[in-house]
Amino acid sequence: MLATVGLLIASGVGLVVLLGVLAFAVLLALGIFALVKKSVKALKILAVPFLIWVVLCAFAMNPISGLLGNEMREVNLAQSFISLIFNINVVVAVAAFFVVPKKRDESVAIANEDFNLGLFRLCAICFAVSGLNSLSHFICVQTPVFQLAFFGVVYLAVGVFALVKKNVPVLVAGSLMILIHILFNLFNFIRISGLDPYIAASVVFHSLFHTSTVIAIAVFFIKPEWVKGILQKIKG
Repeated sequence: MLATVGLLIASGVGLVVLLGVLAFAVLLALGIFALVKKSVKALKILAVPFLIWVVLCAFAMNPISGLLGNEMREVNLAQSFISLIFNINVVVAVAAFFVVPKKRDESVAIANEDFNLGLFRLCAICFAVSGLNSLSHFICVQTPVFQLAFFGVVYLAVGVFALVKKNVPVLVAGSLMILIHILFNLFNFIRISGLDPYIAASVVFHSLFHTSTVIAIAVFFIKPEWVKGILQKIKG
């Protein structure tokens, strides 16, 4: 193992990969700590490198790809800015700074225990931002993809309507659409890739732990008792 690490460091490419793996391990450990210990401070610390990572993905990934020996693509700077502005990862990272520890004597929280207002607002805003992201890409990309326009309009409408009307069912319907869309794209990509085990595992891992997937699943925890009642009606 030490010899392998030494070889990775000796090569310029290996150093970048090694640093990325170490950074991922540190962020993962910090995220697990924040989740287990319910530490708001750890969550806010985690949000800072997460924001840096989002910015790097928007502007620096193409040069880094060139350093790794891959072919560099022509990048539209305006499109990179739009990808950064209308980005649900940015929404999640910024939302972390507004999280406050729950007080035990908070009567409002006890009265609304079955309705998580903070999670509702986060999910609804993520839907709206995701819709704006798809629409902006549809407008800025030279070859328009009408699928982006369709899902952009739908997700934007779902997010705005949910925020205005405080409507959870419309968010649940939008989440089901997102999950079906993710599964369809997942199976389609695996079929095209020729069922290569490494590619298939990478795509499945990326799809399961993508921010959109997490937000779509989180919607069902906004009103857990209501969702549980719906599931019981379906079973019955």
